[in-house]
Amino acid sequence: MARFWVELALPAYSICAVFVYFRPGILWAGDGSNMETVFVWLLWGLVGLFTGVLAISGLFLTFYLVYSPIYLASQLVLLIDRRKWVDRSELRFYLGCFMLLCLLGGLAVASPVAAMITFTILAGSAQVLWRILV
Repeated sequence: MARFWVELALPAYSICAVFVYFRPGILWAGDGSNMETVFVWLLWGLVGLFTGVLAISGLFLTFYLVYSPIYLASQLVLLIDRRKWVDRSELRFYLGCFMLLCLLGGLAVASPVAAMITFTILAGSAQVLWRILV
C-alpha cells in the first residue's frame, strides 16, 4: 500500500500541484458551511502531507543530481584501470542522474519556469525513475 501512494499518487499530485500553481482560481472556495469547513481542513491536511513528501523527494533528487558529477569523477580512475571492479548498475544510475542534471541545467538557462515544472514532476516521479534507472 505504501508503494502505491509513492509510485502512483505522488506523481499525480506533482502534476496537479504544477497545474494548480498556474491556475490558482481552480481551487474550490465553498460557501463556508460546517461540513465544507471540515472537508476543506481535511483536504489541506492531505495537501500538506503530499507537499512534505514531495519536498523530501525533491531534496533527495537534488542530492543525487548534484552528487553525480562528483561520483563519476571519482569512478573515472577505476574505469580506466580494468583491474578494478566497478558496479555497473550504480554507474548507470549516476550517468542517468548526470544526464538529468545537464538537461535541467540547460532547460534552466533557456526557460527557468520549464525547469521548475520539470524538476517538480521529476521529484514526484523519483521512485518510478529509481526503478527505471537501476
